Amino acid sequence: MKRFLTTLIILLVVIVAGLTTLVMLVNPNDFRHYIVEQVEKKSGYQLEFNGDMRWHVWPTLSIITGPVSLTAPNAAKPILSADNMRLDVELWPLISHKLSVEQIVIDGAVIRKTPDSEIQTHRNAPVAPGGVPTSSPLPEKNSWLLDIEKINISNSLVIWQTSKDEFNLRNIDLSLKKSDKKQVAVKFSGNLNQNQQEFVFNLRADIDLSDVNQKISGQLTQFDYKLSGVDLPESGIEGQITSDFLYTKGKVESASLSHLVITANESALSGDASIQLADTPKVMVNLVAEKLDLDNLLGTMPSSTHIESEVNNNRVGVKPVISGANPQQYDLSGLQAFSANINLAINQLIYRGMMVSDVVFEAQNQTPRLTVSKLQGKAFGGAFSLPVTFNYSSTPAYVSARPDFKNIDLTPLLKAFNMPQKLSGVISLNSTLSGVGYDDHAVKNQWQGPVNFELRNAKLQGLNIPLLIQQSVSRVTNKINAPVNTGNVTEVDSFIVAGKLNKGNLNISSMNATSSLVNISGQGRINIPNETIDVNLGVNIANGWGGDSRLVQQLQAMTIPLRIYGSWNNLKYQLDVEKLLRNELRTQAKEALGNFLKKEENKGLNDLLNAL
Repeated sequence: MKRFLTTLIILLVVIVAGLTTLVMLVNPNDFRHYIVEQVEKKSGYQLEFNGDMRWHVWPTLSIITGPVSLTAPNAAKPILSADNMRLDVELWPLISHKLSVEQIVIDGAVIRKTPDSEIQTHRNAPVAPGGVPTSSPLPEKNSWLLDIEKINISNSLVIWQTSKDEFNLRNIDLSLKKSDKKQVAVKFSGNLNQNQQEFVFNLRADIDLSDVNQKISGQLTQFDYKLSGVDLPESGIEGQITSDFLYTKGKVESASLSHLVITANESALSGDASIQLADTPKVMVNLVAEKLDLDNLLGTMPSSTHIESEVNNNRVGVKPVISGANPQQYDLSGLQAFSANINLAINQLIYRGMMVSDVVFEAQNQTPRLTVSKLQGKAFGGAFSLPVTFNYSSTPAYVSARPDFKNIDLTPLLKAFNMPQKLSGVISLNSTLSGVGYDDHAVKNQWQGPVNFELRNAKLQGLNIPLLIQQSVSRVTNKINAPVNTGNVTEVDSFIVAGKLNKGNLNISSMNATSSLVNISGQGRINIPNETIDVNLGVNIANGWGGDSRLVQQLQAMTIPLRIYGSWNNLKYQLDVEKLLRNELRTQAKEALGNFLKKEENKGLNDLLNAL
């Protein structure tokens, strides 16, 4: 045992002595110029070391640098900067004064993707005949990464700046590890905070660089994410994404995602997507979903006044609502930057508590129009189609829609959009509408066009029109019995309306309701934003009268004028029964007197003829 311990101690002494001798004989600063030269030769980027390099022997043999930065050619700011960098090196190559880097470790780096950190063309660069400055071709940027076994960047910050916004990705951890077959394993995680919302992600991918000059392919094996914060569900949105990917070089570069699977809370989408990176990028998306629960993703549920507080609790705060009168709210000019074809098929869609099945969505974006050529599905016992066109050649965007509903139960539809459920039945609607904007405010206040619909088995809650008239008549004359039916609803077999929507006002040119009990016709106006109505009706009650048979026959043949007006939730009416009956009696008296005079006149004429 003593001999073993002695041998072990001697071995450790030799190793320590060897490392000490190596550290004394090899100056890591001798590699500074070599590293800088190799980086610039193979990438074109300028690597700068500030301060001395020093050895670090635990837990691995490493070179520790001072502040370091990496700058693109002629860029104003470095693309990467850090307080220090660690290079884990292999021991034996150092004996022959060769540097072999196993791993690069950077902690607390700042990575910039901004206009002033990108490659800039030198002002004095020669100008080609086409007028575009030329520069020396840069060496292949990808090859130098393959000369390093592994790169680790931790606790870092990424500053990503676009023409309109700046994004800061914090707590970035990035790991790149290559294999002998030019395969790179990537690990990338971090979080993004923007507009009081946080996006946390964790990515794993395998990249194939074996044909890097032609293409880059691989698999996104894991992408876990969570989005939380203001105007989102209380529990946030979280899920996973997996996909195969391919980036192809050439005259027109392209990128594609195949076998794409996206999960978000309780929803899942699958399919493929691609983009051609031409002057105007072209996007293609094809997705299918067994179930897409937008209520669970957006925190939207059908709301009403008595449950409004409960609904608001489903979301973590709400962003300030911009008035629909602000034209900048409907700015879709960003769609000019690309063209697109999007196809989406959903077996079951949940939105505002509505269960919609067999949803098909097809859209094409071609400047200056986004055309939803097909948006259709089945809901509430019927089917709907809603093709829409968005013209964004100017701001605000102008929208045209052609809603077509067939045999849809109206009650759950009104409930879903928080509208008074005074009217129920099975609706079939056809319309052509257009106007500025595309939200609820715009539809109610800006859109216009003809509206035609039919409501079968219609019921008007809160007002029984036949009962109202019969009660009024029975109070004026005792020849009519008080009605037995005391229900507070008007029921008809068919209710047909033709009108025109004009910026919030639905002007009804004709209205006809028919049943075995009553026939109603009329005209009027409905103010949708203020939820008020003012219609003039002509009511003919064919059945339900009781009392004097002669008067009943007269009332059955009579069209009774009735005005209904006021708030949807507090309807009022105007009905002058006494005047109606008085006018009717006056008309009957005139007719009776005329018949009598005519009879007497005929009798007198006959007597005169007989006398002659």
